[in-house]
Amino acid sequence: MPAGITVEPVLLIYMLATFMQYAVFQDLVYKKVCQSRPSLTLEDCQDLSSLNNTSEMEIIQKNSSHWILISTVSLTIPSIIVCNFLGAYSDTHGRKLPLVLPSVGIILSSIVYMVMSTYPAVPIDFIILASIMSGLFGGFVSCIMAVVSYVTTISSAELRTMRVGLLESMTFVGGTIGPFIGGAIFRASNSHTFVFLAILCCHSLICFYVIFLIPEVSPPQSVGTTSKSCARYLSCEDFIGSVKTVTKKRDEHRRTIIVLLLIASFVVMTVTAGEMDVAFLYTHNYPLLWDYELYSYYFGLKYGLGALALLVVMPLARRYFVNDIILVVVSVLSKSFGLVLHGLSTNTAMMFSVAVVSMFSSLCIPVFRAQLSVLVDASEHGKLFAFVASLENLCTLFGTLMFNSLYPATLSFFSGFVFEFGAGLLAIPLILVGFVSFLLKRGSPALPDCIQQD
Repeated sequence: MPAGITVEPVLLIYMLATFMQYAVFQDLVYKKVCQSRPSLTLEDCQDLSSLNNTSEMEIIQKNSSHWILISTVSLTIPSIIVCNFLGAYSDTHGRKLPLVLPSVGIILSSIVYMVMSTYPAVPIDFIILASIMSGLFGGFVSCIMAVVSYVTTISSAELRTMRVGLLESMTFVGGTIGPFIGGAIFRASNSHTFVFLAILCCHSLICFYVIFLIPEVSPPQSVGTTSKSCARYLSCEDFIGSVKTVTKKRDEHRRTIIVLLLIASFVVMTVTAGEMDVAFLYTHNYPLLWDYELYSYYFGLKYGLGALALLVVMPLARRYFVNDIILVVVSVLSKSFGLVLHGLSTNTAMMFSVAVVSMFSSLCIPVFRAQLSVLVDASEHGKLFAFVASLENLCTLFGTLMFNSLYPATLSFFSGFVFEFGAGLLAIPLILVGFVSFLLKRGSPALPDCIQQD
């Protein structure tokens, strides 16, 4: 293992499998919904682009959005609870177990999806079971909490933005490779089953890597926190501790800055989650009528450019002393313009240009996470990122509720309205970051250098 590389492969493989699943899951939902329509045949559902029936297409779109919403709720609610327990556990007993458990949940859920894919008679309702199983083991946000807590524990404050940025780039590298691999497997096998089997293998590899190759890290501990009973982990104290980590009084406007950064992160992640939920449906609808393979190419390009921004643009920005506030503003504006163009796209060329316009949108979240990590003590990282992970779960829930409610409601008169709405919401983090910049300019010598204005 190369020097300095620790949990980056964990997040890379996890996200590769996640984005491999993202498109194939939505395609599976789409096909299952279509198959449930009594007026349509199996042949119609194999090639929906040939379906010259706009009323049926609109019903399929709305029902698919409904089931995606239910699936997301079934995943996020248990994840919020479990993630806080895992965050508190990682602060006192070590970082390895929280790295493994989310993959165990995905292995179990992949088995359910394989059964659904193999047997057409299995109803779409089984996606609820798969989502709950994944959520009970922490879900994807627990994985993010675990890897970020691990990296912030082993890295210095001066290098933390770079390390978290590198870690975040693994999400985008996975988002680049995953859809292409999933599309290639589906094209070769013409079956969702083999894609979910590949996902299962990816998470089995993560379990092996963490158990045998990742060294345990014992984070800084507070006196009296090393011994905990099972009953203690099943209490609400861990969640309360995570909240207190965010809300407790701190010197030099730290608490205010933490809250502002969390609210800004919440809005950005909510819009991102909502966009991902309806983007696939948007491209499957008129006038684009994309298939699974073409959407995989678009998604891979979008995340590939995001990875390029994190791996090239961010290091260059740090090298030439571009401060974090400017990176966030550029990132949010890039995402806003991309959403505006997305909502207006009526052909393939316009949709692919969305990936180019929004390529810098990947920069803001790692900056937020790095700034948050240096505003609290090292012994609070697990609880802080457990709170952030719970916040991200709530973002997934709110984004899904908001976008999957707006999209069907506005489908008949402007199918791209929901993306324009998301672009408007991003004015909020811009305003909040401006206020953070104001607080920093007032001069706070106790604040870490990495978030001071240059």
